[in-house]
Amino acid sequence: MTATLASGTIIFIVGNSRSGTTMMRRVLGKHPEIYMLEELHFFEQLWSSSDKDKQLTVPEAAALASRLFFIQRDGYLTEMNEQKHFEEAMNMVSSMEKALYPHEVLRTFLHYETARGGRSIPCEKTPQDVFYIKEILELFPEAKIINMVRDPRGVMLSQKRKWQRRNMGAGFMTRKEQRRLRINYHPITISKLWNASQRAAQPFLEHERVRTVIFENLVN
Repeated sequence: MTATLASGTIIFIVGNSRSGTTMMRRVLGKHPEIYMLEELHFFEQLWSSSDKDKQLTVPEAAALASRLFFIQRDGYLTEMNEQKHFEEAMNMVSSMEKALYPHEVLRTFLHYETARGGRSIPCEKTPQDVFYIKEILELFPEAKIINMVRDPRGVMLSQKRKWQRRNMGAGFMTRKEQRRLRINYHPITISKLWNASQRAAQPFLEHERVRTVIFENLVN
């Protein structure tokens, strides 16, 4: 796949939660030119379709970039501190030549962090972006999307095991996160989310810039 990627390509890994997106992240991360970013949750939490064509002021763009820096370097679950990376964010935004649309801030940030990591192809994995495939394709004509799909029975079993990890010694998982995962583990809820993710991806299964990968085929 990477042999045919043009300069400037950005890879997005999407799919229903527990469908192999993390495994795909690890596989692609072994490529010497691909830089794996953390889950940024940009479209889900930092972007609105109503603001798609709204140009940001420099301070607004810097604030957005600062959030991206914090999520990337300090963790999505860490309490946000917008001031921690604000100076670096302001410097990055000030160097941008394109209009300060939110997606342009994201594009610049992805390439900024990738260059900082000594690589050339950004790859970002946020499973929930399966619901924003249309927007990604429109805003990022250079994007390639990998859509992970897994048998829903495997998804449910994986989700159950995830919230049990803390009891098995996974100290990195907070009790709050464990409770959230346990609440989310409900066969009906998981089935509805799985169906919703499949419906969201369906219109793009044949799109030339979207590749669907079956988890079971990847591991077998």
